Amino acid sequence: MRLTPITATAGLLLTLTLTACSSSEEPATKPAPTTTTASPTTTADAEAAAQACSNAVYNTILNTPTTDATSLPKPPECATISDADYLETVLAVVQQQNKDGQDALRKAIEDAATPTP
Repeated sequence: MRLTPITATAGLLLTLTLTACSSSEEPATKPAPTTTTASPTTTADAEAAAQACSNAVYNTILNTPTTDATSLPKPPECATISDADYLETVLAVVQQQNKDGQDALRKAIEDAATPTP
């Protein structure tokens, strides 16, 4: 099954990405916090972009015959989001596909175990 290696690779990438950015040392100076107010239009645009990216990642995973998440091409719909958000999207899509597959298998087993009259 090709989703298991993709899930494992995506999880590993996410873990490595998050741990590579961490540091045990405190920075000498902390940057001043910035405050921004998001307008409803900006929020809606960001949500629409995130959904478009999620849909594109789903289609890319379905149509790419690879088991290596690092070699998945980044869809153009995901150009506006950060690499970290992109990796989270890939991981979420793979997890949802795995859940859907498990649900379908569970239903098939239940259907097979149910006697027909």
